[in-house]
Amino acid sequence: MDLTFFYQNPLLYILILSSFGVITLFLFLQYARPAFGKRDRNLSVDEEALGVSIVLCVRNEYENLVRLLPALLEQKFEPFEIVVVDKNSEDDTEVLLASLEHFHKNLSIRVLNANTKFGRDDLMALGVGIRAARYPYVIFFRPDCLPSSKEWLVSLVNTALGKKVDTVLGYTSFKGNSLPVRYDMMEQQIHQMGTICKKMPYVSWGNNTLFPKERFLSGKEFKTITTAWNQSEQAIISHVLEKDSTQACVNPCGRVIMNRRLPAREYHMNRLQGLCTMAITKSRGYFLLTLEKIFITAFYILLALAFARTGKNGDFLLLVIPGSLLLLRWITVWIQYVGFGIHFNEKGLAYTAPVWDIFSPLVHFYYLVATLIKRLKN
Repeated sequence: MDLTFFYQNPLLYILILSSFGVITLFLFLQYARPAFGKRDRNLSVDEEALGVSIVLCVRNEYENLVRLLPALLEQKFEPFEIVVVDKNSEDDTEVLLASLEHFHKNLSIRVLNANTKFGRDDLMALGVGIRAARYPYVIFFRPDCLPSSKEWLVSLVNTALGKKVDTVLGYTSFKGNSLPVRYDMMEQQIHQMGTICKKMPYVSWGNNTLFPKERFLSGKEFKTITTAWNQSEQAIISHVLEKDSTQACVNPCGRVIMNRRLPAREYHMNRLQGLCTMAITKSRGYFLLTLEKIFITAFYILLALAFARTGKNGDFLLLVIPGSLLLLRWITVWIQYVGFGIHFNEKGLAYTAPVWDIFSPLVHFYYLVATLIKRLKN
């Protein structure tokens, strides 16, 4: 092997090694708990546990509620209640809720008859649900999701008690969706979980998260510019997270599963809405993910240059160094996703994780540019 080529291109290999070191450091610093942390195993109900109110805002969700409400009512936790805010449904939702409320004392129904000419009623429904909650903790839950087990609620509460934190982030699985959506939503949630350990919490998904009720009633966390511009649970959760001590629930029982496939348009709009909220609330933690994507892009571009120049030189034994670094990167990514699979029961994603590692910067920067364009237009 002729090492002259290396001596003539020292900067290229210094940059490759530097970028590899940085992205490896990012991996361990940002994803330590969700990927490599000790798995939460305590699923017993603690005597210190306080009551929890599950807030569910629905409109024409009869088919989903037929599956969801029995799964929530069968949770192995006491005390808890389900507060359903019906946003003027036009299907059989009202009949279903009335019949179940008669037989379940921990099911409470509120009806919101808001006139659509006054705009969206998302925040109004959340406000009604929070104020109707009897217990000191609340969880926002989507009607198109299902808890993964009867120990779902126990897992979240025990994480709060065991880690002595105010807020607990749960995981939402998109296993029925396409691989790019599953990878992207998993990455957003896992990164959010990783940054809270670094005291830089931000919100990208408001579902399946345990909060102290008082944070929403104190009146100190809400900024009109956010809630008026982006009327969703993200607008208020982002401010609540800034004040609370937060931890991630890394037990598979603490996850929920989306039971439908997101249409591409809806997924696109949700991603843009989340990024716009993070821009308004100055979510510092998300900047780390952008920085990581920059170094990942640099790493693969520099590797491609090294492969191209080595091939041109004709001595293919020189491929050992860039090839070894590429293999090491893919091994660390595989280990990372195996860890995610253990903690959140996400099966099948580890096999093609290196492919996502290559293309994820394109997806990340696409949504950043799309968000910037949207904000400039507004």
